[in-house]
Amino acid sequence: MAANVAIRLAYGVGGVVAPAALARIRFAPSVGDRPDARLFVRGFAVHQVGVAALGVASWRWPGLRRAAAGAAVTIDVADIISAVAEAVDRRRLDSELVGGVIFSAAGALSAAATLR
Repeated sequence: MAANVAIRLAYGVGGVVAPAALARIRFAPSVGDRPDARLFVRGFAVHQVGVAALGVASWRWPGLRRAAAGAAVTIDVADIISAVAEAVDRRRLDSELVGGVIFSAAGALSAAATLR
């Protein structure tokens, strides 16, 4: 869970503060001068911070551990579903979508490991 939280916080804070920097390192789509794209990157980043915050809270209150892991798995599965839907619309699975699926799958698996 610690790695899951750390990665979510790093991505989330980076996405909120500097979405263009995430795009430069290919962790987000190019935002350029598109405020709509920046908004969506920031929105995705904020939900990562929210799930990470629940993970941090679960260290203080162990009763939240299952809820934190469940939220992480759920949000990652939702992200995978949205990437697949986008691939269908694009009629291709490009590197941006593959990266998102890999990132989300790793998050889901690391969070699911804490459910045992």
